[in-house]
Amino acid sequence: MMELYVRSLPLKDVIANLAEEMKTSYDKNCNEYILNIPATYGKGLIRGINFTLGFGLIEYNCFFKEDVHIHFSLNNIHPLKFIYCSEGCLKHRFEEKEDIHQIDQFQNVVVSSSSKNGHVLIFPKNTQIRMNSLEINRTDFKTKIDCDIDNLDKRLRSVFKDLRAKHLFYYHGNYSLAMAKCIQDINSSKQKRFARRLLLEGKANEILSIQIQDFEDDQRKDSRKKILRKADLRQIENAAKILKEELAKPITIKDLAKRVGTNTTKLQEGFQHMFETSVNNYLRNLRLEFARDQLILGELNISEIAEQIGIINKSYFSRIFKEAYGLNPKELSQQIKSLAKRASLKDY
Repeated sequence: MMELYVRSLPLKDVIANLAEEMKTSYDKNCNEYILNIPATYGKGLIRGINFTLGFGLIEYNCFFKEDVHIHFSLNNIHPLKFIYCSEGCLKHRFEEKEDIHQIDQFQNVVVSSSSKNGHVLIFPKNTQIRMNSLEINRTDFKTKIDCDIDNLDKRLRSVFKDLRAKHLFYYHGNYSLAMAKCIQDINSSKQKRFARRLLLEGKANEILSIQIQDFEDDQRKDSRKKILRKADLRQIENAAKILKEELAKPITIKDLAKRVGTNTTKLQEGFQHMFETSVNNYLRNLRLEFARDQLILGELNISEIAEQIGIINKSYFSRIFKEAYGLNPKELSQQIKSLAKRASLKDY
């Protein structure tokens, strides 16, 4: 295990401290400070940038050969941290506490240490980690949030107003698809120098805006949550699998949502995101594709096919099939038989 200690702020000094601890150098590019991890420690980089009004953003894209504990141990009040893990997993604990918090892929935490106590980030060995941390010096940031902070969620409002860090704060959640897109834009950015700085500053503001919405959505009861999280996509995949396997079974959107552990709003949003259509349209398309394939195989008659996809009304089945393929089931069946007959005569 390797232990590294950071005893400085702002983020440019964090990078300088880490470089000193790793006995290496770092680079500066338009006020972004970049540390390439030495081969003796592993590979990857850590880079940070400070903006105006106490705003900062740090990125960890690293692979360590041994477990690494980074101690943020300042003789000062620590920034409010918004941490997002997009690859791998890591752990966090408060310096004055023994409890360890696991942060998995697509999860985020909002943390504020109490008084001058700090944080410890624990990076497991032989694991690729991609993590971004938005860091806010609340005293400097105060001028930016004084406009209308009273409309924020009570807990979030209190942590922004806790300028002297009197209270320890920890929030753990799964970040939304909007947040995932924002983080991806940062991590895949090809801009350089001034253009990159402008992008990062804009994305830092966007992260905070999305985080406020995500946090407030998390305070709602499960049945009233509206924002789809990156982790929710597994539930959407499970719902799609159920529909494929149970074509003939009638199921309501409410029952399907319940079976996969979500609500109807998030289920519909998930299908729009993954398949660009509604749940009902997705099921209808599955049924029609199955019917078309069975007609091509020619092993079942039209009534048997309709029964297997759970459509009792034959006229309705015929109508929606023609809307999709330009021919009704009977016409397609006849066309297939005619083509097969011509092929047979040609071979003869």
